This record gives sequence, structure tokens and C-alpha cells, in this order.
Amino acid sequence: MKIKILLAAFSLFLCTCSETSTDSETNSDIPPGERFGVVWEEVDGNPKISQPDCPEWYCLGQTDPWVARGAGGEWVAWFSTGGDLGGPVVGRAMVDENFGFTLNPSDRPVLELKEDVWNKHRETVSARWNPEEENWTMWYLGYETSFFDDPGFGQMNSLDSEGIEWERSESPIYTPDPDGWDHAFITGPTFVKTPEGQWRLYYSGAGTTVGVGVLISDDEGETWKPHPENPVFERDLDSWDQGILEQSVKIMDGEYMMWYSGYEEPLDLDETPIYIGLAHSEDGIKWERSEHNPVLGPGESGSWNDLRVVSPHVIVGDDGEIYMFAHGQSLDSIGELLGEIGVWRSVPE
Repeated sequence: MKIKILLAAFSLFLCTCSETSTDSETNSDIPPGERFGVVWEEVDGNPKISQPDCPEWYCLGQTDPWVARGAGGEWVAWFSTGGDLGGPVVGRAMVDENFGFTLNPSDRPVLELKEDVWNKHRETVSARWNPEEENWTMWYLGYETSFFDDPGFGQMNSLDSEGIEWERSESPIYTPDPDGWDHAFITGPTFVKTPEGQWRLYYSGAGTTVGVGVLISDDEGETWKPHPENPVFERDLDSWDQGILEQSVKIMDGEYMMWYSGYEEPLDLDETPIYIGLAHSEDGIKWERSEHNPVLGPGESGSWNDLRVVSPHVIVGDDGEIYMFAHGQSLDSIGELLGEIGVWRSVPE
């Protein structure tokens, strides 16, 4: 019973290489020079975390991956999950050169539950390595009751260089205004440092509209304020992305690129497909959708992600390729798993 209740709660939040394409456009139709960040190859070995039987602290699946380079150049991943300890909680893994995930620590999450605090639950994290302090700063969605009732974004620092032990922030850095565009729902803070040195947190929100907003800090995270033009990116009621969830923003060669999850309304958690689209921007505020959207969709029937792909996070590899970490869900896993984490690759031309 406990597992079924937790799955229902999580579901409200969503409410050899092979290439993925959409029905409207195949990869061969995309001209050279426009394929980078648009055409994605699924890497071998997906999904990346072996699924344990319950009871186990991560037995309900894994979602919302965030991957970053550690102090020694190694890749470290954090992800949302749940199981016999309740949830959501956040686990940590090391990522090897073949994109294999090794849980570290393996016996517990790094962000656990705590009663009688505003951030009893913490999920959908974003992290930054601080070379001067030799620790991490992490942003996350936190709430005591639910992400619909009392959500806020938290910011905290690690007590070690590994990102295993964390302080718990006493108060949120942002909560939506009761009359704001995002009063009903916020999630997925995504950290970006601009070339000018400004810190930004992109996030998904819903209320009077649905889209992506930005929090800005000009004092390296001491204080945060909403951008006056929020939301900076809105849903398209006449297209495939009538609903928007979870974005990943990168600055590449002076251009902002945002990958985001989208779906057609109404959202039926048992059968609505979710895709990933791409938008471009010169300043990270005014965005234009890619003409090739959506750029990544569910896998073939019977695959591990044949229902949806959600919550992209994109990193740049040493070879100039970019890698997308996201979680997928299959039709067969509905009611059993939240999703599983996979990796895709896009190659520069």
C-alpha cells in the first residue's frame, strides 16, 4: 500500500546505437549544419540503473538526473527517487566513461526526509561545483506537504567535496506569489552562469499560464529575484507542447540552447506521450523554437521508454559531443515505476 501511495504522489509531478525520430520528420530530412542538438543517438546500456526489487530505498524508479564534473574531472549524478524510506529522496551515482551508473553511496540517499521543516521533501536538483570552496552548491524543489500546496526552491552547500553530505536550508530562496503566473506549480530549477557573470535559475511553472521562468542573482547566490519578463518561454496551445515540464539550458558558442519536455493537453498519466523540444536564444530571455521540434521522443513499442521521455539534462563532453541524460517511462511500468534514466548523444558536424 505504501508503494502505491508514493507512486500516485510522484505521478502528479509528471502529471548498438539507434536514432530516435518523430512521425513528421526523419533525421535524414534535417540538413547538415542543423543536426547538432537536434539529432540524438541512444547510447548502449539504457536504462542506466539496475532496478532492484522492493523494499529498497530506490526501488520505485529514478527520475530528474543532473550530471556535473567533480573536483577531479569525474562525472557525478544526482537523481530523484523513492522506495521503502518514502520519497521523494535524492540519490547520488558516479558515471563512468561508458555512462555506467554506480550508486555512491549505495545504501542510502544523500537527501533524506525530515519531519516538521518546510523542505521535508527535496527533489529535481541542480548543482554547481565551487572550486574556491571545494564544495557544491545545490538548488532543489522543496515542500512539506506537496509541490502544489507549499512549494519553494531551496539553496544549500555540501559539507564535503563529494556532494554526499549536505546542510539543510532553513528557508526557501523563492516561493511563487499567490497571484503570480506560476502560483499553481513550480519545479526543476536549472543553474546557469552567464558570460557576464550573472547567476540564473531557469524553472518550469504553471498558474495563469504554463512555461519557463528565470530567477536572477547578481551577488553569486546571496539574493535572488524573478526576472521582470517572466515567464520567458510559454507553451504553444496550437502545437505539440501545450504543456511544458523540466528544462535544461546550456550556453554554447555564445548561444543559449534550451531542451524542454512537452506534451499535448490534456495530460493523462497512463497514456499521454511526452517529448523533448529545443529552443534557441541570444540572451537567454527571448526564445525561438527549433523548426525540427520535437527533437527526441518515446522509443519503439515495447522499449523501456515507449511512453515518454522527460526532464532532460545536457552536458558537454571532452570530445565536443553533447550528452542528454533524461528519464523515460514505458507503458508496462505504469503504476509500478516512476521512470528510469537513460543517455543520448548528439555529434557536432
